[in-house]
Amino acid sequence: MKSIGLLVLAIMLFGCATDASRIDKYRYVAYSWVNGNIDEMIDAWGKPNREHDKASESKPGLARWAVFSRAGNVEDGPAVRYHCDMTATFGNDGTIIDIRIRHSNSCHRYYKDLDSMLRPGVKPPPEGTT
Repeated sequence: MKSIGLLVLAIMLFGCATDASRIDKYRYVAYSWVNGNIDEMIDAWGKPNREHDKASESKPGLARWAVFSRAGNVEDGPAVRYHCDMTATFGNDGTIIDIRIRHSNSCHRYYKDLDSMLRPGVKPPPEGTT
């Protein structure tokens, strides 16, 4: 019985480590776009689904991707809501000035092919971030 408990604990810890490393990889890939070009980022990440305001001489542009999802059924127990929100701020020349990520603990659930979303010319994430 004790060995079953240890096995369950090991599986839970491995699952948490895997999620943590995927969250780190998501952040690494997203932040790789700072100083990159917004049009190239859109090619890699897809069209922003929440906001896309062009930059002008007087204000920076914004591109925002946000994903919401609900898992579970209220009748079966508490429903879980996942949320991932990222905004890229860019200048009039298209250069990305800043990346802001909110609720990133769920982002890895939506973006499965992070390797293809890394900014070209940036080194892949260090080993251990899967």
